[in-house]
Amino acid sequence: MFRGEDAYVSPGFSPSKPGHHRHVPTWNYEVVHVHGTITFQQDEHARRATVGLLTRSHERRVNGKDAWRMADAPADYMAQMLAGVISFRIVVTRTVAKAKLSQNREARDYLGTIEGLRRTGHAAMAADMEARLPRSE
Repeated sequence: MFRGEDAYVSPGFSPSKPGHHRHVPTWNYEVVHVHGTITFQQDEHARRATVGLLTRSHERRVNGKDAWRMADAPADYMAQMLAGVISFRIVVTRTVAKAKLSQNREARDYLGTIEGLRRTGHAAMAADMEARLPRSE
């Protein structure tokens, strides 16, 4: 199971609440369930390759030419850190994804939820919801 963004949604985010009070607290979330055969790769080469690929990708995105590299850390320290990593592969046979993002709400409440999430520090969830809004041409 891989979690995406998640956030508490207050009834107070919905502008229609004062008119009928038919809102309760809820939780918006994004999740993917991957089914398949998993194999664990516990050898140092697999751990080093896994961590190298992940950090290279993220560090380049975040820090550009100043990206941190595994070689920046002392070799003995890096070996100690890698010893705590378990690398794995999944041969996927089925994928189930769900995004529960207040889709069942009327437009003004959906927009109110986006604004409420932004105010409460959940900008990524708000952006995911906003990306699902119909585009005007």
